[in-house]
Amino acid sequence: MIALAALLLAGCLHPAADADLVHQLDREVLALRERNRLLEEQAADCGQGGPPPPIYPELVQVFRDTEVRVAREGQRVAVTIPGGLLFAPGGTTVREEAGMVLDLLATALQLHPDQHVWVVGHTDGEPLSGSLRRRYGTNWELSAARAAAFMHALVEEHGIAEDRFTIAGLGATRPVADNDTPEGRAQNRRIVVVIGPPEDWR
Repeated sequence: MIALAALLLAGCLHPAADADLVHQLDREVLALRERNRLLEEQAADCGQGGPPPPIYPELVQVFRDTEVRVAREGQRVAVTIPGGLLFAPGGTTVREEAGMVLDLLATALQLHPDQHVWVVGHTDGEPLSGSLRRRYGTNWELSAARAAAFMHALVEEHGIAEDRFTIAGLGATRPVADNDTPEGRAQNRRIVVVIGPPEDWR
């Protein structure tokens, strides 16, 4: 490949041969990229305790190019959904605009009925005020209420069995960004859906 490239750069080939050479080099580059991707996946598998669970590549594919993030944690998969995508400010009712996210996640869960689902609510570090404070008291209760609302949407609207779920609210105790900026607070308001073998949750 290097010798062919050198000939092309030196201008020692005819135009028709140049086109064939460029086409051949393009194919080789694509093959090397694919090989590199496979090697990276294998290296990641080595550090994660084996091949990924089958639901992982499905979720990566359906949520590609969206705000939803999918990560692997050994044999579990964590799906992080921004709170702003799911709830209106100060609300605990799942927005209609989140319907596509729920549909895609529910479809994957229906295809893998053996997997347990842990829904965890997170908030930013701002203290509650007004009606939110009167209703929920603290960010702990608010995060738990949002986790419960998300679970109920999957159960009631998409038929996922409720005995597959564990819900929790962690309030502002696990920030992923700086609570001193609006952007950081927006990142901290989130629902994390962890999917994995049932024995992990006993």
